[in-house]
Amino acid sequence: MAPIQDPRVAEFVRDYLPRLVAEWRPLHVILFGSRARGDALRDRSDLDLLIVSEAFAGMPFLERAYRVIWSLQTPFPIEVLCYTPEEFTRKKQELGIVQIACREGYDLLALPPA
Repeated sequence: MAPIQDPRVAEFVRDYLPRLVAEWRPLHVILFGSRARGDALRDRSDLDLLIVSEAFAGMPFLERAYRVIWSLQTPFPIEVLCYTPEEFTRKKQELGIVQIACREGYDLLALPPA
C-alpha cells in the first residue's frame, strides 16, 4: 500500500491510533468512506472507521461508538462503527455498510510502519 496521502488520516494514525490500540485492543481498524477513496473534502469530511474488538462484547451497540469517540477526543469529526469479531464476521457476509467498508477501505493496523 502507498504511503498515506490524506493529512487527516496521517494525523489520526500518528496521534490517535496508538491510543485506540492501547485502550481497545482492536483486531481491525478499517478506514472507509471518502478519506479511504481519496475524494474527501480537505477539512470538511469526517473520518469513517470500522473497529473490531473483543472489548465490545457485552456492551450495548450505541454505547460502543460513544465510548470510543469520547476516549479519543479528536479535534476533527470521526464516525465509528464498533463490532465484536463475531458480529464483524457475520456482518461482512450481509449486504450493508460493513461489506462496503471492507470492499472500499483498508485496515490501518495492516499499514507498514512509517
